[in-house]
Amino acid sequence: MASKKLPIISVITTFYNAEKFIWNTLNSINQQIVDTKQFDFEYVIVDDKSPDNSRKIVETFIKDQVSAENKAKWKIYEPEENLGCGGARKYGIDHAIGDYFMFLDADDYYMHTNFLLNAFTTITSENADIVEYGVIFNQPNGQQVNNTANQKYVIENNPSLAEIALFKDNLIKFNVWSKIYRRWVVESYPYSTARTYEDVRTIPVWISNAHKIVIMPTPEINYRAASGSIIRTNMVDTRVGTITAIAELFPRFKDDFNVLKAMYGRSMVDLEALLHNHSSNDEGFNEMSRLNTIMLSYLYPNQYKDMTYHVEDDPELHPELKPQEPNEESKEAVLDERGYQTWVGEPDLDSLDVE
Repeated sequence: MASKKLPIISVITTFYNAEKFIWNTLNSINQQIVDTKQFDFEYVIVDDKSPDNSRKIVETFIKDQVSAENKAKWKIYEPEENLGCGGARKYGIDHAIGDYFMFLDADDYYMHTNFLLNAFTTITSENADIVEYGVIFNQPNGQQVNNTANQKYVIENNPSLAEIALFKDNLIKFNVWSKIYRRWVVESYPYSTARTYEDVRTIPVWISNAHKIVIMPTPEINYRAASGSIIRTNMVDTRVGTITAIAELFPRFKDDFNVLKAMYGRSMVDLEALLHNHSSNDEGFNEMSRLNTIMLSYLYPNQYKDMTYHVEDDPELHPELKPQEPNEESKEAVLDERGYQTWVGEPDLDSLDVE
């Protein structure tokens, strides 16, 4: 009698210039307890054309540290060109054979050796599509932040509540690597190949597609904030990039007002952070204003024009915009009930890359 095929967990790690920390990442996978009566695993490692010694470290680790019976489960793939984080993860997904998916960045590690076992047990026993776990965030200054739910939560057949848990309550994180997924969820929407904010462009859709999500009150992933990443070195690009990624999703959720409000509220957190001790003349404000107008046009399609401010249309700053009587020869000026010229035209929705 043929033996029953075990379900497989695919763990995906991509690396680029990760030589400083990748050994710890590999070791945390190698130490995982795998119950061979319940499931098997594969480790999909994507070399995104890394120019440093990361590839050599990976190959040496597999040779010297991984047991003979598990070596074939550690698979190194390399695309023809550098794809960036989003493209490399999608490349890994396309090569993975698992029934379940997990992700781990090349400078992070799993904190407990039974994490794979516990994740598999939870997602199968709960018949869940996604299980979310807590994260210990390690900042470059040495500070640690525990981002873990205070209790277990279950969200079932309620995509609106799931999105609010993501955008508003922070019970679900934007990070792809804090969860275990059933394969069908990952295949339900292609992982973003954008080089930045790829998680923000993908996770909300996976969350919306899932029928049942379980949020566990246990920290399992140790996350190391890289001091040289764009998130740490260019705060304007970080804030604007996050809001851009969120704004791109507005058309997808346009029929759920509560979700749109949660998305808008999350965006305002970034706007407030960007403008702290700054003025509208600073870098990034105009783009923020444009994105704000686009999002408000979905929330309040009939009122958003009265809710947005454009400095170039302020009659106090531009005397030429003072009230004037329209005439038949000039139809260009659009006047509101006060006689002030208002913002003309619809928001440029085509400027967003909406899939």
